[in-house]
Amino acid sequence: MPSTPRLTNLYCKLIFEGEEQFSAVIIEATIPPVVTVEYPEPGTCRVTLRALLNMHPGPLYVQDGIIREVTVEPGEAVVSFTISLDAAVRATLVVTEGVPSRVVLRFSRRPLQEFYRDKLIVLDPGHGGSDGGWRGPVNLRERDMAWKTARALAQVLEGLKARVIWTRAEQENPSWEERLLKVTTDTFCFISIHEHGAGDTGLRGTAVLYNPACRGNEELAAKVLERIVARVKIPSRGVMADGELARLGEIPGLKLEPVVITDWVDEGLLRNPYFHQKVALATAVGVKQYFQRGK
Repeated sequence: MPSTPRLTNLYCKLIFEGEEQFSAVIIEATIPPVVTVEYPEPGTCRVTLRALLNMHPGPLYVQDGIIREVTVEPGEAVVSFTISLDAAVRATLVVTEGVPSRVVLRFSRRPLQEFYRDKLIVLDPGHGGSDGGWRGPVNLRERDMAWKTARALAQVLEGLKARVIWTRAEQENPSWEERLLKVTTDTFCFISIHEHGAGDTGLRGTAVLYNPACRGNEELAAKVLERIVARVKIPSRGVMADGELARLGEIPGLKLEPVVITDWVDEGLLRNPYFHQKVALATAVGVKQYFQRGK
């Protein structure tokens, strides 16, 4: 085995320990390297390892609400990783032996939890019951995909200490008026989830509709759309006002259309469970970033 560590892999993941959540940067190596961690400015963590690089040096886009991206900078017998953060948090460092050895930097996700704690979010999975909504070119139904994304979003929000209210059970199809009855004056945000459908089977991409009666909701929709597009690498269909959401009055409201289900490529995305998780996390991050803009 060579005496100089060689870095072979880089990835990020979420770690859950009881009620604590962490965003982790994990660097794999042939043997444990010498590691230096510094914070040249708030929101930036720089990790330097005495090692050689045996992997692609390109940036890793994370966008999980804490870690924005990781940039790899190879040098002579050292490799630097610049971690751009959305919150000024500091990491705990653990270096493990084994095959492979791992350098693990864990950043607390408490800033997200502190934002969402006790906020009431009303989740509205579109259609339901006998109303299947749009159907994909193979066999997926909008009703079922909206439920799957809503369930992923509920898991993210509840993990961040939000209170989640559902407008329907899995096999129910309440009217729009009945769904709106779940909204109270304590509601922080109403999020309805659908898929778009069109006769043009070549149309694809994500759109976010907004409540035109609530000031600032167009900007809120734009921020959520930006996060989803960046996270899942899908075309944008833009933001649009939605007349049904205007019934919410001054309560913030969004209607997500993650894909055009009548397109072959977009329907295929819905078959991947990680797609729903990515849309859910991007939505939660986008909402938080909009309401905490300027801080």
